[in-house]
Amino acid sequence: MDRFAPKSPTETADVRLNSLVRWLQGLKRDQRLDLSSLRPASMDASSRRYFRIDGANGSLIAMDAPPASEDSRPFVRIAALMKMAGVNVPEVLADDLAQGFLLLTDLGDTTYLKALSQDNAMQLFGDAIDTLIRWQLATKEGVLPSYDNALLRRELRLFPDWYIARHLQRELTAEQKASLEQMFTRIVTANLAQSAVFVHRDYMPRNLMVSEPNPGVLD
Repeated sequence: MDRFAPKSPTETADVRLNSLVRWLQGLKRDQRLDLSSLRPASMDASSRRYFRIDGANGSLIAMDAPPASEDSRPFVRIAALMKMAGVNVPEVLADDLAQGFLLLTDLGDTTYLKALSQDNAMQLFGDAIDTLIRWQLATKEGVLPSYDNALLRRELRLFPDWYIARHLQRELTAEQKASLEQMFTRIVTANLAQSAVFVHRDYMPRNLMVSEPNPGVLD
């Protein structure tokens, strides 16, 4: 019996997991899935969850992105754009955007954060920089939303709102707030003066996977 076989909502509170399993059952033959192998893979800062499941040629990733809080359409679209640019990203094998379910290729579980050492740092970061440049060179105007003044400031506000206020549970003085706003203005002005290219909002060692070709890029 499959470990994640669907149950009624009275048997488990994880109704979305039950729905995900039912969706995967519909893909079982075409993707040659072993439903009994379904296990948690990871979570991220959003409400998305990832599960690993075995197929005929290795493991795959099942993504659960609740439509009420996550719109998966940009994920699918940008994954296609990055693939066309020659970036190694998970391939979308199947999707049900109405339910918020995707089946992706698996780039493994060895992140740059796990693998980095003094011996391999130059090679790994060299690959990462080359990939980032490849993505930037694929830039086309009007394809993705612009990083304008409002968006940049919204991103910068995460520092005082989330890190200082929520994580550190500290309150800035009026003088500190004014100083921070001056710095934000300088940062935004400097950024807007540069050429606009495609970006990856979370290009860091946790989202870079050691793979072939290297790196695999997540998120």
